Amino acid sequence: MDCSVEGKVAFADGQSYHFATVDAALAFAECVKSSQNPAQCAAAHGSTSQVKLEDVAAQEDAERREQDPGAGT
Repeated sequence: MDCSVEGKVAFADGQSYHFATVDAALAFAECVKSSQNPAQCAAAHGSTSQVKLEDVAAQEDAERREQDPGAGT
């Protein structure tokens, strides 16, 4: 499982987990790397919120196809 940290937000398993401190986000990332259980690690390290990541590129492509159904054929 991939896990990365940017500021106070850690990314794992298609979700972003937000934390009050950078140290908590880093502790979460280490926990995920060892346990492979993001939900349990988020609870243990005080995640303040969790957001499902979206595939923005895929959404933009779908919107373009809706606006111009003849494009790409």
